[in-house]
Amino acid sequence: MKVDLTYGTGQLTVDIPSGTKVDFYEPGRSSNPVESHGFLVQARKEGLSDFLAEDTPLIIVNDANRNTPTARLLGWLKVGYPDLLEKAGFLVACGTHAPPTEPQLQKIFGEHLETVRPRVAFHDARNQDSMTMIGEDRYGGSVYVDTLLHKARRTLVLTSSEPHYFAGFTGGRKSILPGLSDIATIERNHNMANSLAAAPLKLKGNPVAEHMGEVAQMAGAHGIFSVQVVLDAAGEIAGAFFGPLDDAFAKAVDAAEGLYAKSVTEPYDVVLCEVRSPFDRSLYQVQKALENSQTAVADGGADILVSACSEGIGPDRFFKLADEWDREKNEHQEGKTVFGSHKLSRVNGISRRIEVLLHSGLPDETVRKVFYEPMADVDKFLKQKANGRPGLRRMAVVHDASNTVLTMATNK
Repeated sequence: MKVDLTYGTGQLTVDIPSGTKVDFYEPGRSSNPVESHGFLVQARKEGLSDFLAEDTPLIIVNDANRNTPTARLLGWLKVGYPDLLEKAGFLVACGTHAPPTEPQLQKIFGEHLETVRPRVAFHDARNQDSMTMIGEDRYGGSVYVDTLLHKARRTLVLTSSEPHYFAGFTGGRKSILPGLSDIATIERNHNMANSLAAAPLKLKGNPVAEHMGEVAQMAGAHGIFSVQVVLDAAGEIAGAFFGPLDDAFAKAVDAAEGLYAKSVTEPYDVVLCEVRSPFDRSLYQVQKALENSQTAVADGGADILVSACSEGIGPDRFFKLADEWDREKNEHQEGKTVFGSHKLSRVNGISRRIEVLLHSGLPDETVRKVFYEPMADVDKFLKQKANGRPGLRRMAVVHDASNTVLTMATNK
């Protein structure tokens, strides 16, 4: 059986040995996407008009690293509330990311950029002077949030929800942490991602997700009105949810899980993952596909990631950190916790249970440095697997693996 996978700007055709049972997975598509009129009808029904009638809000939006269709949502809101974009302030929830470039601003705001530009601010997690302390978290650390958020009389969050490989899901509370929090709090949060209890689709018992929820409550999440959407595989809005941050998030999570989570009853000998743009651009991004699929691989099996990595390593902090990593102990050589170390500890930990293989355009030594094993010839590997023992009995092909989550029925 020949299977075509997206690979860079072209495709890779893989020949799966005969006699292998193959299951195919991909994200779902909505049969009835949300459109402008329906969006506004539901928004009014859920209380957005009452919320906006009291005061002009501060509108929190995601940066360009997320696929939230912010410009589309703003256009729909403008139809229903013509003065909103002319009066509201805007705060981009950058987290640890740099402020948006001009092209990124165009991506976020689209045709509305010039209208809102004079009232757009950017969160800087490293600028303590721009933040206000709101208390201490469960770990005794001081928590700061952007002062614009803290002082706002009314706050409207525009965001989207999809599976996230260590926060469980994006959306909701992530607009606060990491979106609008201080670097120290973000580091405390993300360092908990070294635990494999932080996993896709998992909120309860996930230390990262639970800490995010705690900080969001400290920041007054109950008083924040939100619009949270879920995109399908075609980029259409499959669902739009309105109301307090946590309430709308819970509804969005249910919708996202229905589109992106695929239940597996029996583990596979091999899972073959197609990584599509934008997640195929760098080694840094490949991990999402691995995290989304690895639980469906049988012990001793193989997870094959197909990603061109045309832009190379990507953010290189984790790559440089590998020089200081003790692979045997799976920790920093000095035993200290380092921000970003989850990029190493998780892949290294997973590779102890299964083979983690990467077919890419990167040099072999680059791939091995961060605990993936390079694979030049996918067909050859599958043929050898089929001819060996115990053979290649069951295999999964996952299209758009960075957005498709395979989960064992017992793990849900």
